Amino acid sequence: MNLVSEAMNRSVVAVSPDASTAEAVALARREHAEHVLVLEGGVLVGILCTCDLEGGDSRDPVSERMSLPVLTIRPDATLEDAALTLCECEVGCLAVACGGLVLGTLGEEDLARVGVGPHPGRHHRHHGRRGNMPHA
Repeated sequence: MNLVSEAMNRSVVAVSPDASTAEAVALARREHAEHVLVLEGGVLVGILCTCDLEGGDSRDPVSERMSLPVLTIRPDATLEDAALTLCECEVGCLAVACGGLVLGTLGEEDLARVGVGPHPGRHHRHHGRRGNMPHA
């Protein structure tokens, strides 16, 4: 049984909610990250896909572009459960957390790297949903 902990990206790429969009873009490029977590005082409050950062005013705070609530998964969950969650919730990334501690992320690209593909007949929507829609 393959677990989330075996495939997750352990590099936590994060910004604060008041960071500018320009700062988040620069961080994502520097870290080669597709997703950036938004942490406030160590608490996960949002998530950004690089597509959420396109367009608009680069001075906007990321809090205006982040998606929430953030979907999380435990590191001891199976990769099959993670793939199913990604497909059913139509998101591209899950934050990996345990006991309130953010450990990393698990995205479609991480699953593909270990040979776990999407579920047939499921397609995730375009990123960029904000407000009360789940996204990762």
